[in-house]
Amino acid sequence: MGRNTEPAAEVSKRPSEAKTANGRIPVGPRKGLRTKLLILSASLGLSLVLGEVVLRIAGRRWAPSYPLVCRRPELYQQFEPYGYRLWPSRSTYYFYPRNNPRKLSLVSNSDGFRSSREFDEVDDRLSILVVGDSFVLGDGVEESERFTNFLEATWPTWRVNNLGMTGYGPDLMLRALEEVGLRSNPDLVVLCMYTDDFRRVRPRYAGAGYEINRFKLVSNSLVSVPYPKFRPWDHSRFFQGICHAYWSYTKAEFQLNRAILDRFLALGKMHGFDVAVIFLPGTHDTKVDKRRRTWLRQYARKGDVPFLDLSETIHKAAIKQSLFIPGNPHWNYKGHRIAAIEIGRFLERDVIKDHRPPAIGSPAQ
Repeated sequence: MGRNTEPAAEVSKRPSEAKTANGRIPVGPRKGLRTKLLILSASLGLSLVLGEVVLRIAGRRWAPSYPLVCRRPELYQQFEPYGYRLWPSRSTYYFYPRNNPRKLSLVSNSDGFRSSREFDEVDDRLSILVVGDSFVLGDGVEESERFTNFLEATWPTWRVNNLGMTGYGPDLMLRALEEVGLRSNPDLVVLCMYTDDFRRVRPRYAGAGYEINRFKLVSNSLVSVPYPKFRPWDHSRFFQGICHAYWSYTKAEFQLNRAILDRFLALGKMHGFDVAVIFLPGTHDTKVDKRRRTWLRQYARKGDVPFLDLSETIHKAAIKQSLFIPGNPHWNYKGHRIAAIEIGRFLERDVIKDHRPPAIGSPAQ
């Protein structure tokens, strides 16, 4: 009996080895998919590399370089309780701004803030504590030319203490209030927020160039955590841009600011002082500025907190006279004086219910 083996030979051929009509062997579906994924991965990797190169050439950076370096070590001292401060109990000079600098005296008290007096001095006057950033500290003007000093000179029944520091966001303002400001036994705490202060709550912000403890929200609770360690991908400008977009275009930044401001109000109830909030404008009123000050107004309204937006007052007055240091977002002494008049009237009208009239002149003089 003979066997017909030809059909069996045809059946034994694998599908992948079967030739098409044009004589080519088709590629299996798995191998084709693998090739496409490799090409896609290579294209994506090349795009990321090119994007990183472009961002570096353009000089775009959204996080400080590591290791951190203090910009002005002759002025600032790292101090863990509230990040950093001026070298305490020192009288010196510094030059500001970099372009056309002015020589300015700089006197610090024992707590490392720009003040010729201590916060815990006994005083029978109404105690007002103003907290803020470099606008409150008075970068670019003498101590006597700051709006807090103008306030006290015009309303001598008020003692106005200044708890301002260059580069502070609301998180470090809060820490300084808890560690230092409460010793002044304030009747009123005035929280001054400049537009740039909102972003200073972000994890990588480093103030004067020091690793400072940060706040984060954990189950809607404000928690203090160490400054984050740098990971290899944190040096990538592309990754920094993604993080920047997250903080800029989501609710995360406002949520953290809200929790910090809530802590201010809670401290007020605990220690018996009122809280007022003021928005301090820079040279322009950008979309970001409008978004931030609108949010701050809404927060104050919801919490029944006295609120003053100085944007209209400053920008209108700036049309007629120079209120800013040339080429700089900070006010000159004229800007500080106009701010003092407006803030004083606001405090009299909306905040301080039981006050004595000024002993000298009129605030409008």
